Amino acid sequence: MQRWIVLAALVLCLLGGGSVYGYWKYKQNLPDKRWVPLPFNPEASKAQRLESVKMMRERLLTDEILTGLARDCDVQGKWALTSEEAAVEELRRRVFIEEGETLFKGIPAATLNIGFKGKVAESRDLDLLAERLMEDVKRFISAPAPEPAPEAPKF
Repeated sequence: MQRWIVLAALVLCLLGGGSVYGYWKYKQNLPDKRWVPLPFNPEASKAQRLESVKMMRERLLTDEILTGLARDCDVQGKWALTSEEAAVEELRRRVFIEEGETLFKGIPAATLNIGFKGKVAESRDLDLLAERLMEDVKRFISAPAPEPAPEAPKF
């Protein structure tokens, strides 16, 4: 009689542990999106914001930018892809550049959302990719360095 009670308790513990593991595994495979918001100028019109989104897509979704991103973040190794070209195509499939809205200090503001889609289990990789891509965005939108003033002739 005691053996049956111990065996039943063991089976219940294994079922409980298995169900917790199954739920955790289920949650890890849910879809996820990670992005970095970049605020638009508050005075920009809807058409100007959409033009900015289109321009960023054209600039960022080039083979040169995506190849650099794949190399810097080791996409091929982390996601077990066969080649660098496959990694670039996977990034091209997962990237999104869209107009969005977020709260800055409690005030809603229009933003340019640049990020990647994936699974919850890949959230760290998606964050790393979004932050690395934002470095390229900052390079595109930063103002060029002012030219040095010509030296005055010496008399």
